[in-house]
Amino acid sequence: MTRFRNISIRKKILVSMLAFTLIPILLVSIVAITITYKTMRDQLIYDHRMSSGWLQDRLAVENSDMMDRFYEFEVDKDVKADILRWCTQDGSLDYSARWRIITVMNTVISMDSNINSIELFNMAENEVLIAERSGARVDESGERLTQWEQRGDALQSNQAFLRSGNEILACHQIHRFDDKQPIALVVFHLRPYHLEGILDEIKTVPEETILVFNDQNEVMVADYGTDWNMDTGLVEGIRRELAEGDRKEASYDDQFWFYRSVSGGKMQILLTIPNQTIVDALFPTVASSIFVAIIAVLASVVCSVVYSKAISRPIRDLSEEMKTITLNEYSGSTLESREDEIGILQDSFNHMITRNKELIAQQYQAKLEKRNAQLRALQAQINPHFMYNTLQVIGGMALEKDAPEVYSVTLALSDILRYSLNFSKEMVCLEEEVEYLKSYVMIQNERFGGKVQLKLELEPENEETLWELFESAVTHVCIGKGGEISLSQKDQKECAS
Repeated sequence: MTRFRNISIRKKILVSMLAFTLIPILLVSIVAITITYKTMRDQLIYDHRMSSGWLQDRLAVENSDMMDRFYEFEVDKDVKADILRWCTQDGSLDYSARWRIITVMNTVISMDSNINSIELFNMAENEVLIAERSGARVDESGERLTQWEQRGDALQSNQAFLRSGNEILACHQIHRFDDKQPIALVVFHLRPYHLEGILDEIKTVPEETILVFNDQNEVMVADYGTDWNMDTGLVEGIRRELAEGDRKEASYDDQFWFYRSVSGGKMQILLTIPNQTIVDALFPTVASSIFVAIIAVLASVVCSVVYSKAISRPIRDLSEEMKTITLNEYSGSTLESREDEIGILQDSFNHMITRNKELIAQQYQAKLEKRNAQLRALQAQINPHFMYNTLQVIGGMALEKDAPEVYSVTLALSDILRYSLNFSKEMVCLEEEVEYLKSYVMIQNERFGGKVQLKLELEPENEETLWELFESAVTHVCIGKGGEISLSQKDQKECAS
């Protein structure tokens, strides 16, 4: 505190302004940047949450469309009867029945450009009816039907999606109405480009990874991010935890994960984005906020410097003028006239200087007058010596002429003159005052024929009182009528009789 008190007013103003501007700006900037970062991060997470939800809805629509394609084999009673006869009776198809089934298969292929071919498996016989864009044929089912049957209880429904090489297989079982037993299997060979295109539509950043699983937790289609290096076991563990838990979103291993289930688990979506990607996406906005904060801080510093200089400059100029001023050479302030508090200080300073000059002049004049008085006193001292000598001559002549009274009066008068003209003493002894009084009374008695009597009853303790009483007595008593001057310290009054 002492150190702050001793620094210049400009530095005090500068430090105060910086303290009262920088601290709020920094606090507001930090809070604003923090809120901006959190808001934008939440917004980005929300955007990816909506993307995963949109993908969920889109895949649900694709699954629904695929179910409509499958129902083409069951809504036509003749076709359904042909399939039942083929798969449950003699296992043979006449020309018309085969033509009806192949017509339905070709119709489905023509309705959906994503379907390369359709296979209709006879689950009782080792046969499969294949319809391609180039034609149709009957072939042996081979191992594919066996693999399907091996799924057994793991099959969650009569519909599933599998990945086979460069194709996606959409499978659907056809059942008998009476005992609900599966008799046939319809398989659509789909091009993966359609689903991959859907994934590409919702992908917002290259680092984002989208995985689509089937009901057997197998990756059916995927769009991996540029920085993807996740272990398969870790991904499967995260997928299982999100699928079985209440949370469908979580942060693991510096990644943010989103899980969605499609059509009761027929397909599952796992979308992940690195946390660093979110940070990088926020960097331009955060950097802009930091830049604005820096600009605000610099502006505050510049304004503080300019403002402190503007305020302290008049005070500094006045201080410099006060340091270098000389009374003899001062003819008035050279500073610009002002109406504020600084102007009041300038006016007060000018008035003080003018008053000091006047006082100095008065003091100088008093010293001159005192010196002149001393000179006059010295000059006056010359004449008393002449008078003293003259009175002594007169006294000596009186003694020669045998006139002692004349000598006594002359000696008393000489003592009075010497006492009265003594300028070297401001204070005298009581004894001298008394002798002066006696000499004065003796001269008055010689003048008035001894009519004046002096009676002293004072103790020599108070010189000032004696002098005041004596002056009063000499001034007010009527000597011409005769009388007595009595001075008493008890009542400190004079009386005459």
